[in-house]
Amino acid sequence: MLDDLSAPRALLLPPPYTPHWLAQGDALTEACRLAPGHGAGTLVWHASTSADQPGRFDFAVVLEPDTPLAEARKVFLLGMLALGDAVAVHCPPERAVGFGWPGELLLDAGRLGGMRLCVAPDAGEGDVPDWMVLGVELIADRDTLSAPGERPDSVSLKEEDFTDPPAILESFAAYMMLNFDRQTHGGFAPLAARYAGQLSRAGSVTEAGDFEGAEGVSLLKDALEHSHWRDALGPKL
Repeated sequence: MLDDLSAPRALLLPPPYTPHWLAQGDALTEACRLAPGHGAGTLVWHASTSADQPGRFDFAVVLEPDTPLAEARKVFLLGMLALGDAVAVHCPPERAVGFGWPGELLLDAGRLGGMRLCVAPDAGEGDVPDWMVLGVELIADRDTLSAPGERPDSVSLKEEDFTDPPAILESFAAYMMLNFDRQTHGGFAPLAARYAGQLSRAGSVTEAGDFEGAEGVSLLKDALEHSHWRDALGPKL
């Protein structure tokens, strides 16, 4: 059972990840706070339950890019692929994992959560950021709903029989390392094509990481400024 105070269990993570359990607060905010002093691989995670709010399972990881922001930002799509693969490996095989552009995570077309990106302050498009943070928020439970089917647009880990949420985080960490290796040896284009194939609307992703669809081009830079899948409390139900 997830709670606010204690880590559900120890994590099994590959190098160079270093886990930091957050008893209370926002994982993305805490990872940004730790980033300057702790560096790449810092991984903050947090779980919460509440009598009047949906349960959450959140984590955030610090990255230290070696390319200018305009290029480094594309790591967000690698992160989404890692998140999608991590969820897919722990859910029944008949479930379809997909994405809403750019950071919404869908399970059988229901919103399970999503990902955000935070960049070190004052980093321009041509600057190499001191750090970046990928932050994931997942709906752990919807026990506060009064009746099944009340919010058909979302799903939760509990309802979909994810019995060990930390396993998603562990798989995410491994898939991120694999995607970095894939990009190094095969370039960004195959990863962009795979990401585009899992989007809920038809289109393609350019070498710059932008989305091209029937309505034109959506710049990744601009899209990341608006996380439409969440509100002030987290992922929308």
